[in-house]
Parts: sequence; structure tokens; C-alpha cells
Amino acid sequence: MIWLAILISGILTFMMRFAFIGSLAHRQIPPPIRSMLGYVSTAVLTAIIVSDVLIVDEVITFSDNPKIPALIIAGVAALLFRNVMVTIVIGLVALWCLNHYF
Repeated sequence: MIWLAILISGILTFMMRFAFIGSLAHRQIPPPIRSMLGYVSTAVLTAIIVSDVLIVDEVITFSDNPKIPALIIAGVAALLFRNVMVTIVIGLVALWCLNHYF
């Protein structure tokens, strides 16, 4: 029974996504919309990161939150090195040090 539910869910999900994509497949996306789509990933990732950093135990927390300085350190590393892996490593090391020592 569970496999039937999984199969039906997969088919319905595919149909909903394909209906949108299939209807736009033969059309050109206007240039203003195409340029705006470039900002979608940045906006989504920013929302995910900010909510993860600021919300601790379902409360927005600014004090005694080691994630905020780690985020700032990672942001500075991103501006200096322009390398995603270096930014992630520096941010994680900063978060680990702040959690461990403070």
C-alpha cells in the first residue's frame, strides 16, 4: 500500500511540474523576466541562511548567538577569496571555534 502511495505521489508531482514546463517549452521568456530569474537563487538562499542563523529555538535571537559572527566572518571570506569552498570551510571553522570556545 505504501508503494502505491509513493507511486501516485510521484506521478502527481511529475504531472504538476510538467504541466508548467510543458506549457512554456515552445515560448521564449521575455528578457526582463529572464534577467529577474537570475536573482531567484540568491533570494532563496538568503532567506534560508538568514532564517537558520537568526532563529534559535523558534525565537529570533541576536544575543549569545555564535552563528552571527560566523556568518560575518564567512561573508568577509567570500568577499576576499571569491571561492565557495574556501568560504564554507572558513565559515564552518569560525562557527566551530565560536561554539567550542564561547
